[in-house]
Amino acid sequence: MTAQVSRLRKRSVVFATLVVAASLSGCGNDGATAFVPQPPRGIVVLDGFIQPGLTLLADSGSSAARINFAAPTEFDAGGFTLERDTVLAVSSKAAGDLLYIADLKTSSVRRVQAPARSNPGKARLFTNGAGQARVAVTLRDSASVALFSIGASGVSSTRISAVGTCPSDVFQYDNAVWVVDANSACRSDYAVQGDVRLIRVPNAGSTRDTLIVTGLRGSAADVVVTGDVAYVSAGGDANFSAFPFTLRSSGAVAKVDLKNRRVLSTRSMPTGSYGAGLKRGADGFLYVSAYENLATFADRLLKLRADDLSIVAAGTTPWMTLTGVDGKPVTCSAGVADALGRVHCLVSGAGSTTSLVVFSALGVELRRVAAGQGGVDLALR
Repeated sequence: MTAQVSRLRKRSVVFATLVVAASLSGCGNDGATAFVPQPPRGIVVLDGFIQPGLTLLADSGSSAARINFAAPTEFDAGGFTLERDTVLAVSSKAAGDLLYIADLKTSSVRRVQAPARSNPGKARLFTNGAGQARVAVTLRDSASVALFSIGASGVSSTRISAVGTCPSDVFQYDNAVWVVDANSACRSDYAVQGDVRLIRVPNAGSTRDTLIVTGLRGSAADVVVTGDVAYVSAGGDANFSAFPFTLRSSGAVAKVDLKNRRVLSTRSMPTGSYGAGLKRGADGFLYVSAYENLATFADRLLKLRADDLSIVAAGTTPWMTLTGVDGKPVTCSAGVADALGRVHCLVSGAGSTTSLVVFSALGVELRRVAAGQGGVDLALR
């Protein structure tokens, strides 16, 4: 049970020049452009324990490639960030305060030491004013964000300090750094101190803005940014000090207008559930992973509309109905859809073996392939 709970609390190679390729579609005589949804170029699975690293899968077939990270004692991430062909992941203070940067094209990994006992939470790829790449890492126990410049000659870093109680995630928008503060006691027991906050730190000047996201509470908080909109999630507030565990509030997702700095809407997760692992599918919908309750910790997946955060339900419950080839229900620890609407999920088996299971838009199993051991997160390339 401890491993299950810690997964909810935690959330790497010289940098090559990052090139953004713009692809142009051909136009007809009337000038219209037709965009045809395409399958992903591949699937990346993070194996978080036993054999920490990445399992790389194609969109078809059963062959897989591996990128190893470190010994299990040096890695405990429950998630990662995929930025083009670069993977960013971190280890907490319990596993050495480390940043991992993996280049998927060269299958190389670089390990960077973060400040000792800083307890990294999330890593994101940033650019500075000159367009140079940097890695931003939230330091939960230091109430700060480290900005690492990584090159062949070494690593340098700067720090943004005093950004909340427990900075869990971070992003760039409109000439400012935005920090997602979980507002929990990360230095001790992760007890929730209040609602999640967005703290805006402008690139110039010292004035900071704080936006309280009312109704979002949890030991960690995450964000997905699309244009001028941020989708912020927090897993909920629970007491795990004694069994049976007590749920104070379920997780929630909020839609935030970054331009006007206001919360547009909030969606609570189903009653009794805990967790709100958020992903945006290439089909435009939001996919949220959670535990159905604090008794069985059954993995569930929820589908939300991005415009109003309403739940897309196909059955008698709000949870997605996913069916295996044997006709039996399948539960996923993490999931997201591709542009074709096919849902890609991680399913755990005996000995923590991991399978990638792909379902049709109607929730019927199409494909099942081995995806390493100890899988905790996935992303589509």
